Amino acid sequence: MRRALLVAALLCACREKAAPPPPTESPLAAAAPERVREQEPNDFQRAQQIPARAVVTGSLQAPKDDDWYRVGVPGGKTLALRVELKLARDAFLETYDRDRNRTLRVHAGGEDPGVIPAMACVEACFVKVSGTGPQDYELTVLGADPQPGQELEPNDRAVDATPLQPGKPVQGTYLSAEDEDWYRLEVTPSATDVLRIEVTAVAGVRPDLEVRALSDASLLATFHGADALLVRDLSLHLADSPDGGLPDGGAAGGGYYLVLKGHSRRGAPLAPYTILAAVEPGAADLEVEPNDDPQHATALHETATGFIAPAGDQDWYRIHADAPMVLHAELSGADRADLELAAYADAGAEKPRLLARVNEGGPREAEVLPSVGIPAGDSYVLVQAAARQLDGKWVRDGEDRQTPYRLSVQLSPDDGSTEREPNDDVATAPVLSLPIQLKGWIWPRKDIDVFRFHVGAGHAPLSMILSAVRGVDLQLRLYELRGDRPAEVIGSSDAKRGEGEEKLIAVPLKEGDYAVEVSSPRNKDASATQAYSLSVE
Repeated sequence: MRRALLVAALLCACREKAAPPPPTESPLAAAAPERVREQEPNDFQRAQQIPARAVVTGSLQAPKDDDWYRVGVPGGKTLALRVELKLARDAFLETYDRDRNRTLRVHAGGEDPGVIPAMACVEACFVKVSGTGPQDYELTVLGADPQPGQELEPNDRAVDATPLQPGKPVQGTYLSAEDEDWYRLEVTPSATDVLRIEVTAVAGVRPDLEVRALSDASLLATFHGADALLVRDLSLHLADSPDGGLPDGGAAGGGYYLVLKGHSRRGAPLAPYTILAAVEPGAADLEVEPNDDPQHATALHETATGFIAPAGDQDWYRIHADAPMVLHAELSGADRADLELAAYADAGAEKPRLLARVNEGGPREAEVLPSVGIPAGDSYVLVQAAARQLDGKWVRDGEDRQTPYRLSVQLSPDDGSTEREPNDDVATAPVLSLPIQLKGWIWPRKDIDVFRFHVGAGHAPLSMILSAVRGVDLQLRLYELRGDRPAEVIGSSDAKRGEGEEKLIAVPLKEGDYAVEVSSPRNKDASATQAYSLSVE
């Protein structure tokens, strides 16, 4: 009976999955460092040999002294070394590769910690301590096997770039104020895939991220962060040539060099950051970064989905029209950012010309440009965080990393039946032919719509009728023009306090140029959805 129970227990145990073995620590990393005293002479020709894990007690002699140490790597493999210089008053810590080519240099003393968190030591490497004497120091060298997900210095060149796999984070440090960390990201994207890049915040450091081509390391885009940095919807085809391949004839896509720089006084070698690059499927109408200027604007047909990230992000969209058109644009709100919507006309070599801008809502509220006149050719729509005043300064620092906005546009013929911005004064007012029948919107607040027309000799008296608009108090004014300036007010109507129809009936006009103006008294009302109708006949 006991034998049967034992056999059953053994069979049951065999069916259970074996537990995964616990992670094993490198025997080298587990070994205690060896205590070593500096031995002169130890200049560059006679470097003192030390173990891969050692604590060296030494001193710099007056007036100036250089102490060289050689770290040998068993089996000729690669080690990750943490090197730290303590107790020094004012000294420099430098590292060299096996052929004595200098790789890194940091200062130790005062506010500088004199630390190199992780550097690659291939077969052998050298550590140099230098400075004016006399001063004592303690040099710690801790060698271990390289760990996945850890940056190894030096990686400030394309040839030394740290591999970065999609979806797998890597931890690194801003070794000094001048440090550059290069990462090599290789991917095989589909036509709609985009890239998300995240860099965690480090106190006192403002990160910049450069995106460079794998083929020749040429600069493709730059992004700036205030603390943390998030880039969403980055195109994976920035280096593609117009025919779909790379400039050097290689395959399209492939990846990038990501170059991370930290703006700070002294770097942050003791406070690591984490960088993560992930490939994500993009929506069919997803904006594609970089599109922070008109030259890189995303083509816009009817709709677009985008993110305002990082802080200060601008999303430019390009609209093409074969003839003058009227643009209607709507922008949904973002949960954590107040957004602004604007339309621009292309101006060739000059800056695009502003046509209309709106920022009437706040976070989670929509913005609308009801009717903007755009010329034939290219025009632009700009989405960005609204300006706000903080500590007496105007900044555009809003961002929303998680919630996308939705942008939709419609184009209609510019046939005179719809008012079009800009038309806030006589200089920008459209010249219309009698009789006039059109619809328009008083939006945003403080909007004024002006329309010009010419009256010929012997014309019958004209009547101007402005329809009532629900919830909007409107007024109507008629001006006689002298050139591009109103000469005098011929008539006005604000008879209906609150919403109501306004009229100027049977007004006799001599031959000349005139303008009719629609506005809200004291700029108190406006509506992006409720249109007025204006007739002049």
